[in-house]
Amino acid sequence: MKKGILMLKILRMLNHSWLFDLLGIVIVLVTAYTSGYFFNDLKTISFFANDWWAKYVPFGVISVISSMLSVLSTRLTARLNKFGNIVGTGNTIVSGIIDFLLGNSGAVLTYPVSFLINMFAVKGWAHYGSKRVNRASDFKKWLPLMIGFAIALSLALNYLAFKNTSSLFWLASAVFSLSLIPNMLNIFKIEDQWLFWIFYNFVQLAKAMMQGNFANVGKYLYYIVNSSVAYPVWQNVRQSNGIKKIR
Repeated sequence: MKKGILMLKILRMLNHSWLFDLLGIVIVLVTAYTSGYFFNDLKTISFFANDWWAKYVPFGVISVISSMLSVLSTRLTARLNKFGNIVGTGNTIVSGIIDFLLGNSGAVLTYPVSFLINMFAVKGWAHYGSKRVNRASDFKKWLPLMIGFAIALSLALNYLAFKNTSSLFWLASAVFSLSLIPNMLNIFKIEDQWLFWIFYNFVQLAKAMMQGNFANVGKYLYYIVNSSVAYPVWQNVRQSNGIKKIR
């Protein structure tokens, strides 16, 4: 019992630690620098070779700032701070524009969906209050529909983007589905979202390692630790507040 209490105390401290926040920022800066993307890399310059205005836009710096905002949003959400969703909503606009300009034509379809989900999360968190945390079982009548809707929406949007059912289409659909599901659970402050985030980040970690993109390895390891810490902390908050099951 004492070991369990001590472990929970450690997890709480880590979940609220600004040093852990700083670690995430450092990982973003170091990986961006070592990958040569802190400033516009050769790939970006080549992509905009015929656009005179591109050299005046610091795509690399903007992307790094967007990544840091993503870390901040995730960390604030993990500690049950409503501003995490607000930061995430604003950052969706920035990252969506950059992604589209860098050649992701599907961004015009997927990012507006992410923006709307984040907006709903802001309202959802306002509805449940600062201390309320729910379980997936509280929404067992709606959860299968939410998951099914996320998968169907991902398939539809990626088909409109790719116009085919290639291996890239299936990969993009799977990854987007894995991100849509926990984001939709976040609307209702469901603690089980962190289990989906753990799985999602493991998938992204494996993908980064297979591609030899070691700049992303540290980032996804960080997100795995963050999700693994947030889940038991959210559970404890729910149990401590004694929220009754929703019918």
